[in-house]
Parts: sequence; C-alpha cells; structure tokens
Amino acid sequence: MPVPTIPQAVTLFLVGGVFLHFMVAGGKMLQVPNPDLEPGAWVAQILFVFGGTVATWFVGLHHPISLANGVVAVILATGSVALYEWSRHTIMRRQFGIAWGYQVPDAVCDEGPYRFVRHPIYLSYMLAHLAAVAAVPHWLTASICTVAAALFAHAAFDDERKLAASGISADYAAYRERTGMFLPKL
Repeated sequence: MPVPTIPQAVTLFLVGGVFLHFMVAGGKMLQVPNPDLEPGAWVAQILFVFGGTVATWFVGLHHPISLANGVVAVILATGSVALYEWSRHTIMRRQFGIAWGYQVPDAVCDEGPYRFVRHPIYLSYMLAHLAAVAAVPHWLTASICTVAAALFAHAAFDDERKLAASGISADYAAYRERTGMFLPKL
C-alpha cells in the first residue's frame, strides 16, 4: 500500500472522520427508548462506519487525491458537519427520533436550519457522502453515495408519512408548503 502524502492523509482523516462524528454526536442527541428495536440506528451505523469511513479510507489510501478534489472534499465535509451541528443543536431536547423509527415530535420545528429545509440532518449526511466522492472519485464511493442518498431520501419520505398521520399533521402540511425538503424553496 502506498504511503499517503500529508495533505491526502489529512483529507482522508477529515472526510472519513465526519461519519464517525455523526455516530458519536447522534448517539448523544437522540432520545430513543430502545435503540435495539430501531432499524434506523443499525442502518445508519453500518452506512457510516463501512460505507463512509472504511470505504473512504480504503479507496483513498490506494488512489491519489488531487489538490482540487481535496479542497472540494474538505469544503463539503466542513459544510456537512456545520449543517449537522446546527441541526443537532436546534432539535436538542425535542422528541426527534431515528430514521424509520416510531417517535413523532410534539411540534413542528421551524427554527435554525429547519426554517430553510425540512430534513437538514439527512442533507448533511448526503453532503458527507458527496465529500467522499469528491475526495476519491471511484466507483465504490459513488455507489455508496448513491445508496446513501436513496436511503436518506426514503427515510425523509417515511418521516413525512408519519408526520402527516400524526396529531401535528395540519401544522406539518403548512410547514411543507413553505419549506423545501432538501433544498430551500425560492
């Protein structure tokens, strides 16, 4: 295995480390009554560890990273963590649950990044996977990014289905009218 250059090692550490950050910070944020029964917890952990960190580090250690790719990857990874942390701190101590879980919040959150998009945490996950593709444009990172985007879009649609059938459905319908799913409405 070739020895990575210092910029390549730093890029891989930052981009791969984002996924580990999601796991650790997410575990502290979400109040899940029984995480063993929540399928989203298992899907996210597998996707973050193997699809994010391990795949990025493995492919990145075998392929050089150009300066342009590294810069774009670090910008995307930094943006991903910033959006995640902004979202995480906005919903801290609310009844938000894990993807494909059973919890429904007591009220619509339209503060922080939720003013602009309905699913900023899923968007931050997608940005992290795009950062991996930007760092190491390889069929494996691109495939994992595609699968991750599909899974997180499915999780968002599942959340919306549960919210539409909940006690806050009227408030959520109004929120949907004024807020984009992953991109802000103009």
